[in-house]
Amino acid sequence: MLGYERTTTRDIAADAGVNVSLISRYFGSKDGLFAAVVEESSDVLDDGSDLAPDAIVESMIASLAPDAWAEFGHEHPLLLLLRGSGAGEERVSGLRQEALTAAIDRLQRSWADPSLDPATAQLRAELLFALFSGVTLLRSLVPGEPLITRDVDLLRTELERLVRAIVGSADG
Repeated sequence: MLGYERTTTRDIAADAGVNVSLISRYFGSKDGLFAAVVEESSDVLDDGSDLAPDAIVESMIASLAPDAWAEFGHEHPLLLLLRGSGAGEERVSGLRQEALTAAIDRLQRSWADPSLDPATAQLRAELLFALFSGVTLLRSLVPGEPLITRDVDLLRTELERLVRAIVGSADG
C-alpha cells in the first residue's frame, strides 16, 4: 500500500482498468477523484429514508451484510472515511473531516428533537454516528463474529435499544 501521496493517477487508472486521461477529464486530478469518493462515501447515512430508530438500525444491519456494497468491492464505503492517512496528508484529512462532519450534521437534522438545545442534539448525533462507525469498523476487522453472522435478530434488538437510548427525547 503506497498511501495517498505516493499513489499516482496512473496507479489508480491501472487498478480501475481505465485510461488515465479519464481521471483528468471527469475529476480534474487525484484530489478531485478522492473528493468525489469521499463525498459518495459520506452519503452512507443519507439515503433519503426515514431515520426513525428502527430505520437507522435496519439500514445499519443491511449495510453490514456480506453481499452489500458490491460497487465498492463489498467494502463498506464508510471505512474510507474512518481510515487514517499518513503524515503529510493534510488535504486527505481535511476532506475526510468535512465529509464526516457533513454526515453527522445530516443525521442530526434528520431526527433531532427541535426542543433539544443545540449542544445536546449535536452530541446525540455524534454518539449515534460513533455507534454506527464502531460497528462498521469492528465488522470489517472481525468479519466472522456475531455482529452480523450469528443472530441478526439479537443484533437488531440490541442496536434498537442503543439507538433509542441515544436519540431519546428532550427529557433524556
